[in-house]
Amino acid sequence: MFSEITRRLSAQPILAVMAVALSILIAILGLMPSVYAAQVMGRFTAHGQMGTLITMSVGLAIAIGAEVALRALRHRLLEGVCLAADDTLCVEVISRAAEGELGRAVGALEMISGTYSAAKIAAFMDIAAVILYLTALWLLSAGIGVAATAALVTAIGLEVALSRVATVAGAGRDGARGAIFAAPPDGRLIAAMIAWMDRGSAVARVGNVRESAIGAANSVAYAFVLAVGAVMVVEGTLSPGTLFGIGLISSRAIGMALKATGVLADLRRGQPAMEAVIRFLREPPSGPGRTDVAATSGARS
Repeated sequence: MFSEITRRLSAQPILAVMAVALSILIAILGLMPSVYAAQVMGRFTAHGQMGTLITMSVGLAIAIGAEVALRALRHRLLEGVCLAADDTLCVEVISRAAEGELGRAVGALEMISGTYSAAKIAAFMDIAAVILYLTALWLLSAGIGVAATAALVTAIGLEVALSRVATVAGAGRDGARGAIFAAPPDGRLIAAMIAWMDRGSAVARVGNVRESAIGAANSVAYAFVLAVGAVMVVEGTLSPGTLFGIGLISSRAIGMALKATGVLADLRRGQPAMEAVIRFLREPPSGPGRTDVAATSGARS
């Protein structure tokens, strides 16, 4: 499942290393809002100096702008990696596909391009930020680290379970779509199309439940970490300013982890298309093919 991502990155090692380095910088800059919250609650509220607040706010704005710029740069680097891989795969597949196979080949290539995209790879690279944020929470307080880790694992477990439900619903919709082409052109064809639309509605309902549940899980996890931290503030083992920063760090870590888990489900759905293309490339050509496509392989610059 990860072999295609590894293959794409290894084909452009310099760009891949640069993207990883940018991911580390992005993770560090992502800590700045939490540091800002802790400093505002600790320094500004204690002394009320507007100069301190303005200075910290300007610093936060610079950090946020830098993170946005680095994310855009990382996406451009990964986009170059993915476009080069998609171009090569497209030429290999289309040049071997006979006229009758062209539609299926294009559909598989479209699925692969969407599955192994720059945004999906970037989401996996953000796991480095999740590890950094959890480490920071553990260093701040072992109790907070345990609470954040437990909340993270629970949220991921919910996402994995809902992803499996969505996969089953999607498989049912695909099966209903196949039944349309197998049905004779009479009343059974209409019934097959109605069944297909019903399955599509079921997929949409599952998607809506999944989105709502994940949002609720993130909110509950955030509240749980804050509740544990609040007890520690009352006990005098944690400052109120640090608690605000901890809440932001934990929320961001859980959000990134859930996004990466969702991408994992997308990879599972796209894996059959990748396996089909691999089998197709290993088989001898079944027809004359479309060798004229090879002449366009260098068209993209």
